[in-house]
This record gives sequence, structure tokens and C-alpha cells, in this order.
Amino acid sequence: MSKFTVLFLVIVALSRTCLGQSLLNAYNGCRTEFNVDMDTYNALKNGDFSVRSPLIECFGECLVKKAGFMNDDLSFNKDTIIKFVTRFIKKEDAEEVYQKCTSNVEPSLCTMAFDVYQCMYENSYAKWGTKKPNQKVE
Repeated sequence: MSKFTVLFLVIVALSRTCLGQSLLNAYNGCRTEFNVDMDTYNALKNGDFSVRSPLIECFGECLVKKAGFMNDDLSFNKDTIIKFVTRFIKKEDAEEVYQKCTSNVEPSLCTMAFDVYQCMYENSYAKWGTKKPNQKVE
């Protein structure tokens, strides 16, 4: 699976609600739950996925679930993801990001959700038309 793109940018860009759930609140709740230090937390909020570890992957799964993008059975909420991503990019691009980030993923504890999150962040950011310095977008 390729790099993961959309969600982290969106988290950084806004703290609005996502279908009644504040993404920022989900982010902060998972940070507390997994005791993620501020440097790592800020790195992830800014799209720096080099801090990845098993703990951070589980933090990512927590975030994706609390934000409503994924269910406990590891299925994805396409409508929720599309509605969220279309805040930043065109609907047809959001559909493409959804397909790219949720197809051909193997269910595994924590890893899959983090991969999808990273993919959504990176691919949406690329479609948005800007790129952070030193960030590789595929």
C-alpha cells in the first residue's frame, strides 16, 4: 500500500466537527489514552509520519475510529470519509483518495488504520495543491 495522506492535514487545518464528532477532540482523547508525548503528537498533526511505531499505529487506529472513519470491525465508513475529505478537495478527488486508501488493505491490529489515515492525509494534501517542505507525496 502506498503512503497515507488526507486526515492529518485536515486535523491541522481545522478543528471543526466531522459528523458531530470533533476531530480535534478525537485527536486529544487518543493522545491522552496512548500517552503520546507532545513532540510526537505535533509531528503527526503536521504530517510527519517518521515517528511511526507500534504505539503510534494504535494511536492512529484510535483516532480513525473516534473520528468515525472506521468501525470496530475494521470496516470503513465511506460516506463519513468522503464528506470529511470534500471539505478540502473536490468530490471526485475524494472518491479517488477513498479508493486508493481503503482498497487492498489487510486487516491487522492498529497497522491498517494508521496506514489508511496516513494515506488519506498524504493523498488529500497532494490534491489540495500544496506540499509541506521535505514531505514526499506519492
